[in-house]
Amino acid sequence: MDAQNFFKIKQGHEQMRPYRQSFTHKATCFVFLTGIGALFYVSSSLASGFSVSESAVVESPAEVQPSFAKARVFGWNLFQGDFKRVKDPWFNPSYRIHIGDVVSIRFWGALEFAEEIPVDSRGHIFLPKVGNIKVVGVKNSEIVDVVRSKVRTVYKEKVHVYANVGSYQPITVFVTGNVNKPGLYKGMSSDSLLQFIDKARGIQPECGSYRDITILREGKPVACADLYAFLTQGALEPFQFKGGDVISVGDVKNRITFSGDVKRPYRFEFASESLQLSDAMNLSLPNPTATTVTITRWLPNNKKTVKALSVEAADGVELFSGDLVEVSSDHISDVNVVTIEGEHEGTRTLLVKRGESLGGIMDRLVFTPRSRPGAIQLFRKSVAKAQKQFLEARLKKLEEQVLTTPSITKEESLIRAQESKGILAFVDRARKVEPKGQIVINEKTDPKDIYLEDGDRVFIPAQSGLVLVQGEVAFPGAHTFVKGMTAGAYIRLAGEMTERANPENVLVVHPNGRVERFESERELNKMKPVSGDAVFVLPKMGGKNLQIAKDVTQILYQVAVSAGVLVAL
Repeated sequence: MDAQNFFKIKQGHEQMRPYRQSFTHKATCFVFLTGIGALFYVSSSLASGFSVSESAVVESPAEVQPSFAKARVFGWNLFQGDFKRVKDPWFNPSYRIHIGDVVSIRFWGALEFAEEIPVDSRGHIFLPKVGNIKVVGVKNSEIVDVVRSKVRTVYKEKVHVYANVGSYQPITVFVTGNVNKPGLYKGMSSDSLLQFIDKARGIQPECGSYRDITILREGKPVACADLYAFLTQGALEPFQFKGGDVISVGDVKNRITFSGDVKRPYRFEFASESLQLSDAMNLSLPNPTATTVTITRWLPNNKKTVKALSVEAADGVELFSGDLVEVSSDHISDVNVVTIEGEHEGTRTLLVKRGESLGGIMDRLVFTPRSRPGAIQLFRKSVAKAQKQFLEARLKKLEEQVLTTPSITKEESLIRAQESKGILAFVDRARKVEPKGQIVINEKTDPKDIYLEDGDRVFIPAQSGLVLVQGEVAFPGAHTFVKGMTAGAYIRLAGEMTERANPENVLVVHPNGRVERFESERELNKMKPVSGDAVFVLPKMGGKNLQIAKDVTQILYQVAVSAGVLVAL
């Protein structure tokens, strides 16, 4: 769309096209993860390895992916640029001088003259020794020629002339329709459409149209605007406002939503009943890596259709209001990127073939005398994501229990309020924990049976010679490893357990991620940590609600296992 189409003179009222509602469904995803060891999150793409020409019909009501639900309207940030703060007029060559404007006149050469002259009620400016010059209706770009022509009738030569509109007539314009603050706003006749809409705090994102903006004068439409021309091409055709003009922002008619591998993951607006996919992609701008387009559509009978096709097959495909379009990259790479950290000599980043195992790269690594290949650690992004989701689910459940548990007496209510305050603070701290995504490598598992994924991180621990003691002990810290010393002895070196400690809930976390739990001091006095182990003494939970105490303990345990830290209560 070029600048000439930004404003179009309307000859009458245009009939409103039928409005089609798009139905948005919220998605609920239930993920059940069991066990304390490695938590795996398996994700699959509908379009992965799938190319069809016919739609697949889903019988159950559709539910929108979170990425669609969070999609913003294209142009949502347009009116955050503070257009309304701009007070200086900008030059509009097509602006026609109006009564009340001030024209700046300059002579030099044989005659020196400089004056700011207002346009009088008859549309003239008066110049001494020259007389009246009619300027009303003259374009800004022609004012110099009009004034010079009149001056030449008196001063034939050696007088140079310059003229320009120095200040514009102040006006008031109504802004109404789908804006955040409709009203009457002051400005200048040279102000742009964007300035007046910005004064009304912008367009309402959910129901306002960026493509159907009408300017009315004396109750009749005189121009319309499509802001997509400005958003996509920077085209902003000047328009000369008059006092009493009305800017009306219409209703959004049809929208489609793009997400995924695109530069503009937004909801786009269009006026017609349908839109070509190729034209919509010109708005969303798919990245060069995009390969597949998945179109989700809801039918009137509450059924969902899903169609997948390649990006190259976009020509001739129609989109309708409410469609959700996901652009994805379904490249199949023969190479995975794996990061190697810790105590070793050699490359930090390895490019390995698909199907390569942990044991395969261990054969290629160069270890140092301090390396501990037997305690090698493997971290995976998908596992960290799953651990974070699982932790968030537990925290949300705990939060709901705290906020909904009733109290019978006033005294109990006061006690529970104090307990709730502490637990909610604990929930906030736990939410900030980022799990590491460590995969627990069983000592009996052959590393050659552990296949690597793209983005995996392998950490090779060093012979630290230390044992870490954390949690509810008098002096948490690191202690030198002594062969044969028990976990109970290390706890005693740390100043014994505090009064808040739970001697029936002590964890020993090994470098490879394996966790052992001990429920008595007798067991701790038998267990012998090895170099690099961490001993976590968990706190004892009080309170009358046993379920809340149990949930907090489980969260403490989960955080210690997945992130290697203890969250204070």
